[in-house]
Amino acid sequence: MITYDKAVQAGTQDDEAFLSRMHKFGVTYSCVGVLLFICVYLGSALMNVTAINQVFFGVMTALGNFGIVGSLVRSFGLARGAGAQIFNLLQNVPTINPLLDKGFVPHTAEGTIELKNVVFQYPSRPDVPVLKGVSLSVKRGQSVALVGHSGSGKSTVIQLISRYYDVVSGSVCVDNIDVRELSVRWLRSQIGLVRQEPVLFNNTVRENIRYGREDATDEEIEAAAEKANAHYFIIKLPKGYDTLVGERGASLSGGQKQRIAIARALVREPRLLLLDEATSALDTASEAKVQLALDKVSSKTFLSMCLQEK
Repeated sequence: MITYDKAVQAGTQDDEAFLSRMHKFGVTYSCVGVLLFICVYLGSALMNVTAINQVFFGVMTALGNFGIVGSLVRSFGLARGAGAQIFNLLQNVPTINPLLDKGFVPHTAEGTIELKNVVFQYPSRPDVPVLKGVSLSVKRGQSVALVGHSGSGKSTVIQLISRYYDVVSGSVCVDNIDVRELSVRWLRSQIGLVRQEPVLFNNTVRENIRYGREDATDEEIEAAAEKANAHYFIIKLPKGYDTLVGERGASLSGGQKQRIAIARALVREPRLLLLDEATSALDTASEAKVQLALDKVSSKTFLSMCLQEK
């Protein structure tokens, strides 16, 4: 009986506490309701329709702007991160600066290349040797192919010849002169490079070839296109040399893009022609046309080095 009375008393106390909270809740919201009524009543006499509309549209415009700002917060964050990378790039001082005229500039270039016991590993992976004691000699007028599996160092040889990197030990010589002693700007002006995936800009065929040498005349551009076996398909385009190729050459086939890239390399009149798997991504018919273009330019004037994955 005593337990029952305690249970009833506890329940009664809980009910009284609940009713007390409800009374406070009711009084509070009643006061709020009265204040709202007073505000609306007084506002009906103090405000007019024009003022209400102005406030309404002002609030809606502000809310809309806040919503737009909120959607741009992510874009602001991305721009801030990209800006930091750009500023870091601008502040970076390259160890090999192609914009400087420092170094020896020969009067003539024969175009012979010699690698002597070259040892190299990339700075980002110093524990992974790429080239170990490589020696190679290529004379003027020769066409040399470097064949090997992916990662065997074929493209690295081209990067060392172009002096995008310096060897760890050994030497890379052009015309018996170490490339580290030559002017980087002059050295790269003597090189024509065609990669596996040529980069064409959203411009005309003529201007894409002229990127190889900005002061090239129209006659020189057409002559380079003929050497690259590209002239005859170019003149059949809707506007010939003035046809837009689209972003990344989207309006052209793989073989056509590659031949334009070869023409762009040839208009530079390079002494060294370097081909980095230039035909590996093409079908048989396109590869045959590109190979014919390469055979036409592999004369005694050039040194041609071709890379091919095995």
